[in-house]
Amino acid sequence: MSTFGGLSIALTSLQAQQRALEIASNNIANASTAGYSREAPELTSLGSDVPALFSTSTGDGQGVQVASIQRFSDEFMQIQDALQHASLASLQQSNTTLQGVENVFGEPSDSGIASQLSSFWSAWDSVANDPGDPGTRSVLVQQATSVASTINAAASSLQTMQTTETSQLGTVVDQINSTAASLAQVNQSIKSGTISGLDVSQLEDQRDQLAGQLAQLTGATVQQGQFNQVNVSVGGSNLVFENQTQALSLNTSGPNAVLQTQNGAAVSVTSGQAGAMLSDINTVLPSYMTSLDTVATTLRDQVNNVVNQISGTIPASATDQSAAGSLQFNVSLDGGSFATVSVAGADWSGAGGAAALQSALQSGLDSAVGAGTATATVSANSDGSLSVSIAPAGAHTLQVEATGSNVGFATLLGTTPVGSDGIGGRDFFTGTDAASLAVSSAVDADPAAVTAGVVGNGPLDGSVGLQLADMATSTTGADASYNSMIVQLGADAQDVSNRTNLQQATTQTTDNALTSQDGVNTDEEMTNMVEYQKAYEASAQFVSTLNTMLDSLIQMVA
Repeated sequence: MSTFGGLSIALTSLQAQQRALEIASNNIANASTAGYSREAPELTSLGSDVPALFSTSTGDGQGVQVASIQRFSDEFMQIQDALQHASLASLQQSNTTLQGVENVFGEPSDSGIASQLSSFWSAWDSVANDPGDPGTRSVLVQQATSVASTINAAASSLQTMQTTETSQLGTVVDQINSTAASLAQVNQSIKSGTISGLDVSQLEDQRDQLAGQLAQLTGATVQQGQFNQVNVSVGGSNLVFENQTQALSLNTSGPNAVLQTQNGAAVSVTSGQAGAMLSDINTVLPSYMTSLDTVATTLRDQVNNVVNQISGTIPASATDQSAAGSLQFNVSLDGGSFATVSVAGADWSGAGGAAALQSALQSGLDSAVGAGTATATVSANSDGSLSVSIAPAGAHTLQVEATGSNVGFATLLGTTPVGSDGIGGRDFFTGTDAASLAVSSAVDADPAAVTAGVVGNGPLDGSVGLQLADMATSTTGADASYNSMIVQLGADAQDVSNRTNLQQATTQTTDNALTSQDGVNTDEEMTNMVEYQKAYEASAQFVSTLNTMLDSLIQMVA
């Protein structure tokens, strides 16, 4: 090897070690950069043999070169890590939503629905103990209003949560489309750079980071494509294919919110943040809204089915009313003015008595409020007594009251619950769901409309109030329905919380494994820098030595 050949070798070493130092320095500079994959130089020796006819070898090498730069990245681990993050994002979103639902109800609480219901039933007990006190009736109305308002507020909060999360999902869809577009652009740059033989490692870092974000948002599947590109699919539809994208949109026009492609095809998204949000909007929140509706309608029916009954029982000893003359009571249809129903007294004992009374009562109703608006029913009991009831037809409502001193109301409809104003047949609650539950306008306007007893037992009867107070312990009532919902909510929230914690640990393990593969170890890089520095110094010393030798040679021949 000639002296000038030695200089060439030293030069290649200086260049290679300098490049290696730059790579190590870049690794250290990006040690905290998210998504950065460490790099290492692939050093190879330069041989002296060039295949040719009559070629010979000096037996010496020709130096060193950086043949390539290795990027430490495991594609399989990248995909697995993305899937783990997608599962974590899904659980975290579900956990946030369920915590929000728990905050809506805030149980256990002194002001929650459970406490309000308890106070409501206790108020009925107070009315039953002192039915002549208008103050206890006023307290009952106030407590009923409080129960209805609390249920209304909970329903409104759940609806707001659903509306808000739908809006947030729209923002997430925009983020998905923006990320997909960015990934497609990076794919194009990677393809161009790869074909041109350029270093695309930094672009590949961006590619992996963008693909991971899409997986976290949608649970997307990531696959390697040609020229170091990646393709991303969601629910069987290509979201990103090389440098092409397919934008998603949120469609809320149907019964459920759905994500769809540009041609209107629905995309099944069941994981990632978007998948959890769809589940919240379409399933989780509606299920609790339905459960709350059940609580509201159960409470409504529990009370109304007791207080709005128009009925009576004629004992066997009183079925002969032939000497009673005209039996009368007043009836009002749909809140209109009262009209008198008149039934001529007759002997209703015996086999045909029930039918005869029913016919006479129906005729009187038809004359008072019109045919087809109310139905009278009379049935004979085994002890000889007669059971009488009147019910409105269709969507009509009925109210009944006594007619002066006539005993017809108490005789025919003696078990009808009435307020202290003597009127019966009124609903206590109105509304069709949790959002519309309310105290009826009649009761809200006048506590005298609160029904505490039945007409046949006199004005100080509290039997109806006691019956309603006992419903606090009903196994099929509003309290039981609400408690069941809260228990289910607690179980669901605890389950998701536990799964979230487990998934966090699993994701962290995957992150650590990925970091050990492609992350930067600053201690290791510093060691490499020392190694490259020493090699550089040695090469520089070699150049200096050759320079001294050449100086001596030149002086000798000068």
